[in-house]
Amino acid sequence: MKEFALAVGFIPSTQQYTKFIILGRSRTGSNFLRGLLNSHPAVMVFGEIFRNQETIDFDHPEFPTTKRIIKIYQNNPQKFLEKIIFRRIPANYRALGFKIFYYHARENPFAQIWQILRDQHNLHIIHIKRRNILRTHLSRENAVKTGEWVNTNGKESNPPSYRLDFDALLRDFVQTRQWEQQADEFFSNHPMIEVFYEDLSKNTDEQIKRIQHFLSLPEYPVQPQTFKQIQKPLSEIIENYEDLKFKFQETEWSSFFED
Repeated sequence: MKEFALAVGFIPSTQQYTKFIILGRSRTGSNFLRGLLNSHPAVMVFGEIFRNQETIDFDHPEFPTTKRIIKIYQNNPQKFLEKIIFRRIPANYRALGFKIFYYHARENPFAQIWQILRDQHNLHIIHIKRRNILRTHLSRENAVKTGEWVNTNGKESNPPSYRLDFDALLRDFVQTRQWEQQADEFFSNHPMIEVFYEDLSKNTDEQIKRIQHFLSLPEYPVQPQTFKQIQKPLSEIIENYEDLKFKFQETEWSSFFED
């Protein structure tokens, strides 16, 4: 009913808004950033809409999933992006975007989405990264093991300890940096802002003002919707921390062992 009201003009609507994506990989603070932006009354940010071929993670009350939308999504991803995502929306919104990770939409028919996004030169890219990939790796290990992917209550968790594999860590470090560099090059002709989770969590107000300006939004005091899950020092959670620190000490990754 609301979609019809927008289409016929009963509700003031617009397509003159900033289109953007939050680009990155898992466990880099993308949920934290998305929650901050969604608490701004002029922003709409969806979840990882291209993560799964069978379902759509809108994760937003303005966009319920229907059988018709699923059919368009699965059979015509370009139409889905242009007519369902970046469609006319209520006029109070000034920016609309969604999360996408480097490894999403890499199989047909969804693989075309990357070139479609690249061809939209007015698409704004928020490239979220984490300087310490060791913490990214540990955060994912913890989420997989505990099943707790987000912390919405702000309470400090008590994660189990982990013994991490050197080779798996090295592969993850190298792969993540490659993804980041390739994405920077792929979207080099777009308006892009680089956001580090460490800066966003430490200086939230300063960083969010910078992002709001990038998206041509009025400044607004946003509120976090999710919170940091692992707050203990790495040396207290990684059982073989000292051994790994020694093995990585002469590498470009040595700074990750910060304790």
